[in-house]
Amino acid sequence: MDRFEELKVRIFDRFIDKFAERYVQQRSAVPVSVLEQAAALDCGLDTESLMKVIRSTSCYVDPDREAGHRPPVLNDIYRSDLGELLTTYYFEEKLPEGDRYVIPLKNITYRELPHKPGRGLDAIGYRKESDGSYTLLLSETKVSDEKRNPPQVVNDTVDSIYKTQKMHHDDLPFVLQRVTDLLRKTPTGGNFAVLGCIVMLMSANQMDRVKITYGCGLVRDTTCVDKTKDFGKMQSHVDDFRPGEVDFAILTFTEKTINEAVELFYQKVRDLTR
Repeated sequence: MDRFEELKVRIFDRFIDKFAERYVQQRSAVPVSVLEQAAALDCGLDTESLMKVIRSTSCYVDPDREAGHRPPVLNDIYRSDLGELLTTYYFEEKLPEGDRYVIPLKNITYRELPHKPGRGLDAIGYRKESDGSYTLLLSETKVSDEKRNPPQVVNDTVDSIYKTQKMHHDDLPFVLQRVTDLLRKTPTGGNFAVLGCIVMLMSANQMDRVKITYGCGLVRDTTCVDKTKDFGKMQSHVDDFRPGEVDFAILTFTEKTINEAVELFYQKVRDLTR
C-alpha cells in the first residue's frame, strides 16, 4: 500500500543532541568484528583509545561555518546528511513495527568524500515478509526551503526525487548492481544472507518474490510546506512505479527553520568531536 504522510519534527535541544550523537556514531563506526580481530593479535594496540581518535576525526570541519558563513546549499554536507539521517530514522523506527526496514549500511558511514553529499541512492534497506518474500527499499532524500509547492527537487531538477526513482524503476539491472555492491560491504552474516537472497532472486528475474518500495524523504520548513502539493509526481503519477509501492514522508521542521536546525546540528557535532 502506498503511503504519503507529513510528520512534524520539533527542533529542540533533545532532538539536536540525539541526532548529533547518532551522526557521530555513524561517521565513526567500525565493525565490532574488526576491533575484536585487532585486539586478538595482542600487538599492543589500545583499541579503546584508537576509537576515541577515530571519533574525534570522523566529522568534516566546515571552513565556511567555522568562519561564520553559510556554505552553498548544493555543497552543504551537514544539511544533506541531516536530511538523510532523518529519512533513515523514519524507515527504520517511525513506521508501524511490521512495516519497518532494516538498513544495514548507512551512506553517512561509507560516503566516499567527507566534505560533499553522496550521489545515488541515499539508503537501501529490506524487510522480510511473512510469506517468505522480500521488500526492497530504495530511498531518496531531499531538503528544501524553497517557497514553491512542490519544490523543484521533487519533480524538476535532474536529480529530483521523481526522476531518480523513475530511473530506478525503469533500470532493474542498475538496481541489482547497487544492491550487489551493498552486499559486498555488508559485515554481518544475517544481513548478508538476506541481501544475498534478494540478489539471487533479482538476478533470476523472480520479481514475484521481491517487491520494491520507492522511499522518499523531503525535509521542509513549516512556513513553506503544503502537503496537498509537495508529494508532487510521486503521488500524482504513482502508477509509474507499479508493481512497486511509494512511501513518501514530508518531515516538516517546527520551532526552527532548516537553516537554524542545521547550524545547531553542526555546532553540536563539533562539540562532540573536539
